[in-house]
Amino acid sequence: MNGKIDLAFKEAVSEGIFPSADLLVAKGGEVLFSARYGDAREHTCFDISSLTKPVSTATLAMMLVAEELLTLDDTVYQWLAGARRPAHKQITVRMLLDHTSGLPAWQPYYRELPLSLVGTEAGKRLVLDSCYAEELLSPPGEKTRYSDLGYILLGEIIEEAAGAPLDELFSQRIARPLNLRDTFFVRNVGAPVITGRRTTTSPDQHIPTPKHGMKGERTARAGDKNRRFASTEDCPWRERVVHGEVHDPNAYALGGVAGHAGLFSTAADLHAFAREIAACRRGESDFIPCDTVRLFLPEGVKLPTGDEYVLGWDRPSRKNSASGHRFSPDTVGHLGFTGCSIWMDFAQDFWIILLTNRIHPSAMNERIATFRPRIHDLIYDELIEH
Repeated sequence: MNGKIDLAFKEAVSEGIFPSADLLVAKGGEVLFSARYGDAREHTCFDISSLTKPVSTATLAMMLVAEELLTLDDTVYQWLAGARRPAHKQITVRMLLDHTSGLPAWQPYYRELPLSLVGTEAGKRLVLDSCYAEELLSPPGEKTRYSDLGYILLGEIIEEAAGAPLDELFSQRIARPLNLRDTFFVRNVGAPVITGRRTTTSPDQHIPTPKHGMKGERTARAGDKNRRFASTEDCPWRERVVHGEVHDPNAYALGGVAGHAGLFSTAADLHAFAREIAACRRGESDFIPCDTVRLFLPEGVKLPTGDEYVLGWDRPSRKNSASGHRFSPDTVGHLGFTGCSIWMDFAQDFWIILLTNRIHPSAMNERIATFRPRIHDLIYDELIEH
């Protein structure tokens, strides 16, 4: 246990930066530091929000590209029957992966959906129709603009190409082979239950594991009777504290499973995932072919701007990066709105995984923005440099 890191996290909890945290630091594939703070316990599952994009959606895309079931030059028009606009013939899988599709970042589609259709197949079709009808903010391929909408469409393309729902694909092709017992989607069916309950939840509160996803596939891992979840926002839309279900309202409207958000996980599971991706990139594992991983995650270069992405992942920006100042250019990572992040430095062979529920009880709490780079620098100085 490192005293400075431990103190920094305990102070962060006491100062209200976040109520819970799960931290893991690894180098050379070996864990250097692992600890939980605040309300987090062993196996507490965090809503990792947009980390769903690299961990599930982009990784499944890698697999399909390797198997020649999908190409980076395939278009939205080719795969999605509802995508019939001229621009859909120009938007490619590559553009969805690296956020150059021209689509807006986000739209509140969930507010347009009757509550009776939330989590239903009919509701999902209406949300997708709204995505298809969305006006582009720039021509495809011209500008980088981070977009949840692009990943909603990418998730649909993956389902079409692989012939199965995303949660099934993730469970069968990623979670099970890598033994990620605490990483899963949580499906919701039907309208959100409005209780008017404005309370926090206990770290010892358990929620029954969802019994079945689509086609009989368990959405959460089999063999576990109960789960412990970190609470997220006191949601104005659902009028209650969100606990054990996806926070992102568009993902909730889609039934809890989407290309842009929906995964729950732990730092230990994400460490196992990161170790496998790093091994594949070095050619030391055949989980995904090395040349495919390097196609998605090429050697790092200093970027001319701070808004560029590789396929499915972010790079540290040149100024004011959430990763801090110590990661090399050969680094990929991602942030999640709920307060989660992962940064993997391939050149120095280390990664830092930080899961928090900084939006509990309010998403207005943005103090993690200054904590993240500071803690990454401290962790590097204390554990990696020595």
